[in-house]
Amino acid sequence: MEHKRETVIELSWDLFRTYGIKSISMDDIAREMGMSKKTLYQVVKDKNDLVAGVIELVKDWINRFWEVFHDESLNAIEQHVHQRAVVKELHRHFNPTFSFDLRKYYPELYRELSDWRKKVIEEAHISNIEKGKKEGLFRANVDATVIAKLLVAHHVYTFDPTNKIFDTTDIVDLKVVEQFYLYHLRGLCTEKGFKEVDKLFSNDKR
Repeated sequence: MEHKRETVIELSWDLFRTYGIKSISMDDIAREMGMSKKTLYQVVKDKNDLVAGVIELVKDWINRFWEVFHDESLNAIEQHVHQRAVVKELHRHFNPTFSFDLRKYYPELYRELSDWRKKVIEEAHISNIEKGKKEGLFRANVDATVIAKLLVAHHVYTFDPTNKIFDTTDIVDLKVVEQFYLYHLRGLCTEKGFKEVDKLFSNDKR
């Protein structure tokens, strides 16, 4: 039963991110799964339960994006290079309609996801900045918490296409993404850090 639930949630995520949450009914999901609606309700309680399951799947994708900042095998600037490589994969799963529907029709789940995401982003950047300071790549007088909070604001507002600062195409454009990384890193770096940035970002062709 657990495996069937996972399959239903994965299929629902594909449908929600393509068409939005509101436009997809439980009948649609049952039909796509090739099962009766009665069987579907044995797997999930209702649409609220289904959307909550999809949110857990979204959290997994978000975690994969930020876990690189806790990878001790990479230096602080290498972590940014590796994160940049998965930007397209993450945003391939983003659809403004999904976010809009979640905010409008499932406000509690939206707040839960939003608060959780802010915490994950802040902790990841604090970890990265503190690591960079220890490695001598970032300036010692940088306040990791303050910078991390500023970056949270960027990620949840500036890079949300629904706010119409950047559109979805810009967000996955590696030239745009690289400008953001360079802008951020050059504000933190020591001379040693500058050399590492120049080396990694000029040699990396991904």
